[in-house]
Amino acid sequence: MKKFDDKISQAILRELRQNARISWQDLGRAAHLSGQAAAERVRQMQDAGVIKGFTLKETRQRHFIGVSMQHTRFNEFEAWLCHWENVESADKTGGDICYQIVYATDDPADLERFLNELLKHGIYRLNSSIRRVK
Repeated sequence: MKKFDDKISQAILRELRQNARISWQDLGRAAHLSGQAAAERVRQMQDAGVIKGFTLKETRQRHFIGVSMQHTRFNEFEAWLCHWENVESADKTGGDICYQIVYATDDPADLERFLNELLKHGIYRLNSSIRRVK
């Protein structure tokens, strides 16, 4: 299996980190390939598991919510979380909280609705992003 640790692969990864929507032509130019060759290399890197997906960096404010559950119906809670479109991610954690949720919204009323519904499952600790560092 190919390792993809050469200069071309590293250039492709660097460019995709900066802009996952870059055109194949521009990606190829940055990696010293044709656009078609760049697209093929990305496909190979996806097949090998080097690239697992492309992400979007949003400008919406992100809220970090630590949840301590008041019940043990974890499957029910996780299904409930999946119905909220602004839940960017949710991780079951070990330590002093049960879940870490990232909720993205600029609408305070939307956040309040989510938090009020969340109280049916547990208590939470809310931290909000004021500025993205990286």
